Amino acid sequence: MNNIVSFFKLVRLKNLIIVALTQLIIKFSLINPFLDNFMLSNNQFYLLVLATIFITASGYIINDIYDVKTDIVNKEKDIIIGKSITSRNAITWYILFNVFGLGLGLYIAYIVQKPLYSLIFLYCIFSLWTYSKRMKTSFLFGNLQVSLLTALSLFNVALFDIIPNEITKNYAEMRVFKIIVFYAAFAFIITFIREIIKDLEDIKGDKKIQAKTLAITYGTEKTKWVSIIFTILTFLGIAYFQYFQYSKLSSEYDIPIWGANRVAMTYTIFIQFLFLFLGFKIYTSKLKNDFYFISQLCKIIMIVGILSIPLFTYLYQN
Repeated sequence: MNNIVSFFKLVRLKNLIIVALTQLIIKFSLINPFLDNFMLSNNQFYLLVLATIFITASGYIINDIYDVKTDIVNKEKDIIIGKSITSRNAITWYILFNVFGLGLGLYIAYIVQKPLYSLIFLYCIFSLWTYSKRMKTSFLFGNLQVSLLTALSLFNVALFDIIPNEITKNYAEMRVFKIIVFYAAFAFIITFIREIIKDLEDIKGDKKIQAKTLAITYGTEKTKWVSIIFTILTFLGIAYFQYFQYSKLSSEYDIPIWGANRVAMTYTIFIQFLFLFLGFKIYTSKLKNDFYFISQLCKIIMIVGILSIPLFTYLYQN
């Protein structure tokens, strides 16, 4: 039983559930309700989700394999590799998950008749490996890499389920595609902020291995301000969407538009308050526990943001 719990911790089961639910929400709250000619059936889409989960889980495993030295300093109690699970078994699971993920990816690419799309899965595997081996300790590149992969997990839904149908010829498909891109950008930025904060949280162990993260290169205070700036930019971006909501609500034409109603606007204001709170917590943070709290807050904001998709769809349809 302990080995099973340790295995779920190793692959970050909670994070995997969030990734899977995000893709499922996009499929069943955006694509299926509004489009008729999507590429993947529900069962085929489940295979895309599984491919994503397998490759993501393998990324967590290889990250922990390479992170043993820093984890001894940053979070010794949470170390799994070498204690509950041997390095050899971890590598075996890493290889198996990548094989399963790549195999499913090749099949999905074959289904949509876009064989080159399978390179996306190869890129993800290679990118997660390079991140764990050397990019994680680099200046910003590791942060950007993880943020891009997070955004890609959302964008891939459109890539495989919408784009093969030549979306430029269909207004509805283009509208859904733009919404997915918007949420992918949201996921990129909030992940980027979270990764910077995690570097602050792990600064002690990163110094031990002579990492060159933003936190180490420029110090805690300047790194906090970088996070605050991106928080403000995200706040302003959402404010622009709120202006769109308000302009539609103020229009004399009573035409229903996805995401533009009073409840949706109230929900968006709530997200804005979360970003204000995030900025405040970053500004006042000093201790490792503060940075851990902010990291978890970023995750909560991500979930709240993604949950707006089914809410906005429900409000639009009712």
